[in-house]
Amino acid sequence: MTTDFRPPKKKNNALSKQRIRIVEICSILLCLVFVTFFSGKYLVSPYFSAEKKGTKNSITYNAIKDYVVEGDIIDRNESLIMGNASAGASSYADYPENESYAYLLGYYSVNSGKENTYGLRGNLKDYSLFHLDANNKGATVQLTTDNDLQDYAYALLGNQEGSITVIDNKTGAILALASHSTITYDVNDINSLLLSDVEGSNYRRGTFENDPPGSTFKIVTAAAALEKQEEEGFDDSYFDFTDTGSYLPAGSDWTITNYENVAYGDVDLETAMNKSINCYFADLGIRIGGEALAKTSAAFMVGKDIDIPFLTTLHSKIDVDASSQNDEIAQTSFGQGHTQITPVHLALIAQAIANDGVMMSPYIVSKIYDNSLPLYQHINHKLSKATDETVCEKLKTILHSTAEGYGLDEANYGMVYAKTGTAECANDRIHTYLVGFTESASFCISLNNSDHSYLLYPYAQQIVSKINAIYANN
Repeated sequence: MTTDFRPPKKKNNALSKQRIRIVEICSILLCLVFVTFFSGKYLVSPYFSAEKKGTKNSITYNAIKDYVVEGDIIDRNESLIMGNASAGASSYADYPENESYAYLLGYYSVNSGKENTYGLRGNLKDYSLFHLDANNKGATVQLTTDNDLQDYAYALLGNQEGSITVIDNKTGAILALASHSTITYDVNDINSLLLSDVEGSNYRRGTFENDPPGSTFKIVTAAAALEKQEEEGFDDSYFDFTDTGSYLPAGSDWTITNYENVAYGDVDLETAMNKSINCYFADLGIRIGGEALAKTSAAFMVGKDIDIPFLTTLHSKIDVDASSQNDEIAQTSFGQGHTQITPVHLALIAQAIANDGVMMSPYIVSKIYDNSLPLYQHINHKLSKATDETVCEKLKTILHSTAEGYGLDEANYGMVYAKTGTAECANDRIHTYLVGFTESASFCISLNNSDHSYLLYPYAQQIVSKINAIYANN
């Protein structure tokens, strides 16, 4: 008798299905591992690591560089600043924007697999290079600047090392930020910046240069004193002082003197601002006290970082508080000591006073769009309540008479408010400023290696005339 042996079919089928399921699960897990690895490396990690983001951008740019068309950059009036790019070739700027905007625009490049960025072009690459439309063109960026004013301010600087900043009083929009820094940088020729062996030649002076503010800081000291007067109910005799030309703070062995050792006799706050009397403000700062001076300085964002989206972050420094000694308070009060502020920040201090004590958040990128599709839109917002409106009104009266002493008379220039400053800096450098504002815009003119701040009077007169003309036409 023969027996036909056959394995159970159900058992074999179950075993096969189990094996197939194991293979499927392993495949899914393997895929998940790969997806997790690559998404972590190329999607998640770049958000948390600048180095990894640079690697990702380099890989991406090398893949698209032969066909990508860099997006245009236009000014507030929609006039072209930089554009006309073609596939595989960078945008370019016509003269004079190729020089006047160079330190603002900067560059973006990939060399030997390494990402290199500077200025707006570097910081806006995600929009202008990596966000492409159907024609492989990047997004359009509209700045707040005015080409006419930017070109004018740059030409006014000539070959002198310094900067000119102009900011709209109500919005914080940067209308001009011209900079010159030992070399003439042409934005169409990156080598004109990168191959320079001049130390510090790649500085954008208005945003990166931290120096003592000189007598421009007397504006902040005066604001602190006016606030104290209101809080304590002092009458105007609080501001009276007899100046002998020199001043020795109590507990100090360092004597403060006025410019050219001039003694002014009996003076008040307005006269002291008009004449920029160091001894007066040294004494005033000590009577205010380190705590009050520090509080007002902080309200004007001194010692705090100020972000300018897509451009940079302004840094500043001040070493005064309730525990500070008289000599440190005295020096700080007239703009020396260890205080460091950038020229753009000084323009913002003027803007806050012009805007009834409200410092607006500065910005230079107005909007970004792809055809008609908005990708970014700046929303104006308050950065700080620097001081009260009543304090600003008193300061305006004082700063207006000060400006008239600089030749900025009301008949020819309208209502102008201003203060000069001369700072003694490291390495025996002299840095001069003229900070001010009209009814429409605030400005800071900053020159390095300039011996006397009164040399800036003609610059201020020309800038104010240009500001008035631009606002009259809008």
